[in-house]
Amino acid sequence: MSDTVGNEKIRNILNYAALAILMVFYAGTWTFPGFYHVTEIYNSLIVFTALVILFFANIDIVEKIRKKEPMFIVLAATLIIAVINLFIIGSNKGCILIIADFLMLLYLAPELKFTERQRTILKVFFLIMFVSWFIYDRAFSYNSNTGATVTVFTFFGGFILLQELAGKKEIFGFFLVIAFIRVITLVFWHLARGAFFALALFILFYYIVPKTWWKSAVSYRSLIVFSTLGSLAFVGIYVFLGSTGFNIKLPFFYKNIFSGREQIWYEVWEILKDQLLTGIGSGRELRSFFEYNIHNAMYDILAVHGVIVFAGSIAIIWNRLKMAGERLDTRDPGKMCAIAAIFAIFIESFIDMDLMWADYSPVLLILLVTVFDNKAVTGKNEENR
Repeated sequence: MSDTVGNEKIRNILNYAALAILMVFYAGTWTFPGFYHVTEIYNSLIVFTALVILFFANIDIVEKIRKKEPMFIVLAATLIIAVINLFIIGSNKGCILIIADFLMLLYLAPELKFTERQRTILKVFFLIMFVSWFIYDRAFSYNSNTGATVTVFTFFGGFILLQELAGKKEIFGFFLVIAFIRVITLVFWHLARGAFFALALFILFYYIVPKTWWKSAVSYRSLIVFSTLGSLAFVGIYVFLGSTGFNIKLPFFYKNIFSGREQIWYEVWEILKDQLLTGIGSGRELRSFFEYNIHNAMYDILAVHGVIVFAGSIAIIWNRLKMAGERLDTRDPGKMCAIAAIFAIFIESFIDMDLMWADYSPVLLILLVTVFDNKAVTGKNEENR
C-alpha cells in the first residue's frame, strides 16, 4: 500500500513537472516574441523532454515489453526504423524529434494518469492564454498566418472550460459568443486561410454534424481514414489540378487557390519516388520554396521517413483515434469540443504542418487528455480509477 502511495506521489510530481515545462514553453512562445525566436530551434527538444518525463511517470515500460503490447512495439519499431533511415540517407538527425513528439503524444494520451487538479490547471491555463490574445492581438509580432492560427488553436483549448462554465451559468454563454466573434474577426483581419479552415471545420464538427454520426462506426472510421490517407489524396489531386493552369482567387483572402504548394509537393515527389523505402530526410534545399517545409503533415511523414515509418505512424494514429471514438460521450460538451478540434487540426494540416509543429503540442495534449478523460474521482483521492 505504501509503495503504491509513494508511486502515485512520484507520478504526480513528474506530471506536474512535465506540465510546467509545456505551459511555460507555450506561454513564453506565444506571449513574448523574443522567447519564441530564442527557443524556436529547440522547440522539439523541449517538448520531447516533457513527453519523456510523462512517459516514465505513466508507462510501465517493463510491463509493456513483458506483455508485448502491440502499440508499444509499433511505436518503438517505428522510431527505431526512422533513426536508421536518417543514418542510411545521411540526413539531419534532429528531425527524429518531430515525429517522436507527435507519436509519443498520441501513444501517451490514453495512458496519462492526470488528477482532476492537473486537468483543471490545463483548462484554466488555456483559457487564460486565449483571454490574453483576446485582449491583445500579437499576430504581427510573429507573422499574420501564425498569429491567427495560434489564436484559433488556443481558443480550442480555452473553449473546453468556457463551455463547461456555460453549462453551469448561462452568462458564460454570452462570453462564448463574444469569443467566437473575436476569433472570426482576427482570422479575417489577418487573411489566414489555414486558421479560417480549422475554425470552420471545428464549427462544422461541433455544431452541425449530428451527434448520432459520431457514434456510427462507419462514419467515424471513414473520418479517420479521410483525415490521414485523405491528406495524401489531397496532395495528388491538388498537384494535378495545379498542373492544368486552372486558378481562382479565394474570396476574402489575398491568395489564389494555387499559390505554390503544388510546386513544393511535386518537387518533393520527384525526389521521393526513388527513395520511398527510406524517405528523403530533412534539410534539403528546394527550388520551389525558401525553406524545407512540406506544408502537409502526413506527406511530411512519408517524404521525410519513408513508407515503413509512415505505415507505423498510421497504425498508431488510427489506433488512438479509434480508441478516442470509443471513449467519446456525446453528452459531454468538453469531449465533443475536443474531438471536433482534433479532427479540425488533422484536416487543416492537409495544407500545413500544424498537427506536428512542436509549438502547438500543448494544444494537442489538452484535447487528447479531454477526450480520454475517465472523469477522475474528486476528493481525497484524485486519481483516475
